[in-house]
Amino acid sequence: MRNYLNTTFLKNKRNKNMPIIQALLKYGQDNFAVLIVEFVEVEILPLRETHYITQLLPYYNVLKQGYSSLGYKHTEETKKILSELAKNRVHSLSTKVLISRALIGQNNPFYNKNHSFESKVRMIEANSKKSVYVYNSFRELLVIFPSVNTLAKLIHSNHSVIKNNIQNETLFRGEWYFSYLPFNLSDTPLISKWNSNDSKALILEMNKHSHIKKAIFAYNIKKEFIIKFEGVTHAQKELNINHDVIKKHALLNIPYKGYIFSYDRLKDELER
Repeated sequence: MRNYLNTTFLKNKRNKNMPIIQALLKYGQDNFAVLIVEFVEVEILPLRETHYITQLLPYYNVLKQGYSSLGYKHTEETKKILSELAKNRVHSLSTKVLISRALIGQNNPFYNKNHSFESKVRMIEANSKKSVYVYNSFRELLVIFPSVNTLAKLIHSNHSVIKNNIQNETLFRGEWYFSYLPFNLSDTPLISKWNSNDSKALILEMNKHSHIKKAIFAYNIKKEFIIKFEGVTHAQKELNINHDVIKKHALLNIPYKGYIFSYDRLKDELER
């Protein structure tokens, strides 16, 4: 079987570059196993796959997110190879021991779990595009848009600006976070449909803030919220504090003349 795998499947250059194929050739098939970590409803398969990718950080996984591969069809050649692999797979004793250990007690994926997924179903749209999760400054999930381009068009922004906010985890227009992944797996959007009237109202609100680039949150020494300024210049005029001083202390989150400045809401405020 191994010769068949080498001469047929690996002739394809695309397959040769796959880390898992290289590892199979180097270490042998007996040192690998396929385990089912969880049984889930098909609608939330991408969400659960994303969870395991981000939590376990598998070395051989070529995707950074869990996208639905539903509808993908293998070639007849690949089907034949996979079928032969399944029929000829015999695990070594050491591999069987590892499988056994992996499924004992708390390591078992079903240990102390209930399988209520109804709220999670509403969180994800099972498609091949990157959905965008929109949170407010309190990190409450508001709505999920099907793609960056869809969101960018509605809020009169552009793809690169939104991607930059996602990558740097910074507030957009001083009030909203964007993310490719939910901050918490239990997050349920307050607005169930991105094209609903509630979502349209949110978009209008976001467009009203188009003049804001980077808001500044001001707190007292006890980290109690005082006011949000539309920017450093606004804070400078209101507080008569040098522009560069505000920026410096906002980055460091250290007190200055009775104020603590921040580009985000402080953790203490979020927990109240």
